[in-house]
Amino acid sequence: MTSRVLIVDDEPVVRSFLVRVLEQAGYTVQAAHHGRDALQRLQAAPFDVLLTDIKMDQLDGVQLLARARAQYPDMAVILLTGHATVQSAVEALRLGAHDYLLKPAKNEDILAAVASGLAARARQRRTARLEQVAGEMLRVLQDDPTTTLPDTPVISCGPLQIDPEAYRATLNDNPLNLTPTEFRLLAAFAREPGTAINYVRLVQLACGYTCSRQEAREIIGTHVRNVRKKLGVTPRQPLYIESVRGVGYRLIP
Repeated sequence: MTSRVLIVDDEPVVRSFLVRVLEQAGYTVQAAHHGRDALQRLQAAPFDVLLTDIKMDQLDGVQLLARARAQYPDMAVILLTGHATVQSAVEALRLGAHDYLLKPAKNEDILAAVASGLAARARQRRTARLEQVAGEMLRVLQDDPTTTLPDTPVISCGPLQIDPEAYRATLNDNPLNLTPTEFRLLAAFAREPGTAINYVRLVQLACGYTCSRQEAREIIGTHVRNVRKKLGVTPRQPLYIESVRGVGYRLIP
C-alpha cells in the first residue's frame, strides 16, 4: 500500500513543488492550503506523514503539529520553515516533530526526511505490537496455574532497587514513576554499573529495535534526560548517568 502524505503550505508555488516531488517518488499526496484545511483532511482520513510549513495564518505549523499528534500519535510530522531559529527547532522537536527542514529544501532532503519518518513510524508500531504480544503472553502464563515462572532477581545498585518481575523501581525506598522504556533503560544501566554502553545497544535494550548510531544517539538522549530528571541527581551526587562522549552513557554508582 502506498504511503499517504499530507502537505500543508499557504504558498501555492511551494505546495505544487512538494506535491510534484513526492508524487514522482511514488507517494499518495494531498495538499492543504492552511492548518484548518489540514485538520479537516486529517479527520476524514489518516495519513502516514504530515509535511507542514510553520508560519501560516489561522493555525500555524506548531499548533497543527500538537493537534495532529493528539489524533494520530504515530504519524511522522516534518516541519518546514523559512525563518529558522534554535528556539523554534527545539520547540518543534519537543512537541514530537520527526524532522525540521529549512526552506527552500532540496528534493533529496525532502525525500530523505519523509523516508526517515516512515521508517521511524514503522519501528514505533513494531515495538508497540511486540510489547502488546509480550504482555498478552505474560498474562496467559500468569493465569495458568500449571506454569511456573522463573524468579527474576532484584537488581541492586547502591540506593537503587529494580524489580523486573514486578516492574518496580525505587531510589532510597521511594518509588520512581518511569515509563516502560525508561524502566528498561535504567535496568540496563543498573545491570552494568560503571560500564559504558553504546547508543545502539541502549536503544536495543530500552526500545527493542535496531537503528543507526546517529538515530540511536538522538533517540536515547531524550530518554536519558527524562530518567535523570526522575532520579533527581546531579554529577556531584552518586548514581549519576554520565555521558561518554562519542560512545554512549554509563551509570556511576
